[in-house]
Amino acid sequence: MQTVGSERHTFEFRADVEPVLRVRPGETVRMETSPQPAERLLAAGDGWVDAVDTRAINAVTGPIYIEGVQPGDAVAVEILEIETLDWGWNANIPGFGMLSDNIRQPMLRRVPIRDGRVWVNEALSVPVDPMIGCLGLAPARGATSTLAPPFPWAGNYDLKQVRPGSTIIFPAQVRGGLFSLGDLHAAMGDGEATSVSIECAGAATVRLSVRKGLDLQMPRVETPDRLYTIGLAESGNYRSARRHACDQMFNYLTEERGLTPDDAYILFSAAVDLTFGGPAGAVVLASVPLEVLNARDAVGETEGRRA
Repeated sequence: MQTVGSERHTFEFRADVEPVLRVRPGETVRMETSPQPAERLLAAGDGWVDAVDTRAINAVTGPIYIEGVQPGDAVAVEILEIETLDWGWNANIPGFGMLSDNIRQPMLRRVPIRDGRVWVNEALSVPVDPMIGCLGLAPARGATSTLAPPFPWAGNYDLKQVRPGSTIIFPAQVRGGLFSLGDLHAAMGDGEATSVSIECAGAATVRLSVRKGLDLQMPRVETPDRLYTIGLAESGNYRSARRHACDQMFNYLTEERGLTPDDAYILFSAAVDLTFGGPAGAVVLASVPLEVLNARDAVGETEGRRA
């Protein structure tokens, strides 16, 4: 297994840069993420609000070139492990997040992480539940921000589902894909209501592979029990993002799983869930339980053998 150090970080996804590493499909890489943006804020003391630079707050490590990836392929990122440092941070930045007006004074706090828990104070803690907030591939041209908005190939999705045991799949735009990741979270509520989680640095170990012939328009997430399609729209336009996520799921059920449109519609009514992603854009997830689809496939295989 190879390691990419946190010093190889940037604040954009772009194709016109030299990759920090080249790997073959199926290789595992440990990617360290940088604590420098948080350390800079904490070192600023009472002047930390003036030190906030949203262009340089979400560091991502990379990019990594994956041999054999061409535009039109899909890159699968299997998340094997996420390690956090023994501290994270949280902040109330004026005008940032839905609860900003509820707390009159700016707040920046270094948050201890120990014994598998995030400590709000000495008596209040929550379990560490790490995930990756920002990740993806290089765009075909120009640069994609690591803060906002997210795009089909990369961005700041802030999805709790992007955690160990899950695989997120992106549509490749350029040769080699050029994968980067960062913005680790030690814990986060679904939807990231305050626009800030328990932000932290650490390392994520991932397995990178290519899925030839999988013509994705949008990323999707596979977990052991559900498949998620992602809908995106302009910030605040959650109605459009909801429709986008549903369209992606409907296409998956009919085109890839072979359901009739009527059956897919009824399955939507019975079992498809819609949830929010992060606030960097209007992000909505549609998900379906895999046990339902796998049971259907198993019945079909049995009936085929009997015939």
